[in-house]
Amino acid sequence: MNKQLVWSILAIVFGRLVINISRRFPYPFVSAIGTTFSVSADSIQNVIALTNGAGLLSPVLGTISAHYGRKAVMVGVLLVMSGMSLLSAVFSDYGVFVVVMFALGIGKTIYDPTIQAYFGDTIHFSRRARVMGFAELSWALSLLIAAPVAGFLLDASSLQAVFLFLAIVLGLGALAVWFLVDSDRKPEQHLRRLRVINPLVAMRTVSAHPPAVFALLFSLCLTVSHEIFFINYGLWMEDAFDLLLTALGAITIVIAVAEVIGEFIVIAVADRFGIKQTSMYGMLVAAVCFLIIPALSFSLPLAMLGIFVMFISIEAAIVASLPLFTEIMPKSRAIMMSANMGAHSLGRVSGAALGGLIYKLSDGNFLVIGLIAGLLGFVAFFVMYRFVPSGGHGTS
Repeated sequence: MNKQLVWSILAIVFGRLVINISRRFPYPFVSAIGTTFSVSADSIQNVIALTNGAGLLSPVLGTISAHYGRKAVMVGVLLVMSGMSLLSAVFSDYGVFVVVMFALGIGKTIYDPTIQAYFGDTIHFSRRARVMGFAELSWALSLLIAAPVAGFLLDASSLQAVFLFLAIVLGLGALAVWFLVDSDRKPEQHLRRLRVINPLVAMRTVSAHPPAVFALLFSLCLTVSHEIFFINYGLWMEDAFDLLLTALGAITIVIAVAEVIGEFIVIAVADRFGIKQTSMYGMLVAAVCFLIIPALSFSLPLAMLGIFVMFISIEAAIVASLPLFTEIMPKSRAIMMSANMGAHSLGRVSGAALGGLIYKLSDGNFLVIGLIAGLLGFVAFFVMYRFVPSGGHGTS
């Protein structure tokens, strides 16, 4: 791997890190942000949900880089997000906050499939898992950075200071990508710019390729199963072990560490062990964890160990699937990866709703929740095992 490509990767990952910081900083400070605007905590949670829902637009917006080039889109997204953050730094208004947060969510919706397509274009398949696993470290690390920095700025100044910080680092990300990333050369780019971005064409492109459809089904089942479990596990631990809110908050650190380990597993072993195998068996271990964790209510250490292993496994399954899916439709990578992001977003939204419904109908029976999550996890494993190709026939 040449030196220029290494600098390109570092700049792209830095851009993704600051985008993820903008996505994750509100979670620990819902109450404080609500106080800033004199609105309820529920209102801020709804804004976060709206931001997450922006991912559903990925099949529409994530294909932009196929028309205008990967680098141009990355720089443009970072600059627009920087400008929107600056807007919220200047105007301390709830309406502005809602618009800015949704815009930041849209930015991530465009940036993520763009960088995945860029890596698919430029990184040989034999090294792609290592590079994309490194890029995914930015998700776990963003929480470890966002929480203390945003907490300090909120305590020392105001929410506007947080957005000023975001405007600066997003602007630095745009400069890094502009100066350090190799331009992607598209022979037909001048023709593509004249075409209207049509999501129906993108949907037909994916649906006409069965391996792509099964890849999206894997992502959907994985995300729904995880979300059903994730949205309810805190309630279960509070009831089963009588944990205080502070103890539940500390579990967030455990989850972030587990995410980092899962990403390092992909970086270290996926290219040698096999990308498909890493994702497939990660999903299998997670599915088993969904089934057995509810039976561990007699022991907090065992329950914590089960949750720790589950998050490692699910993260490895997700991260390893990304380089694998870049090779399913190599001539339409942006379309494939944006559709995959849309599948994950749909899974989060539907999984959260389904998880709440199951909790209500089962009177909070976590064994039922674990069983349903586990079964969906096994479906995801089978789909990957039987219908998703291994890829790896070289770069496109």
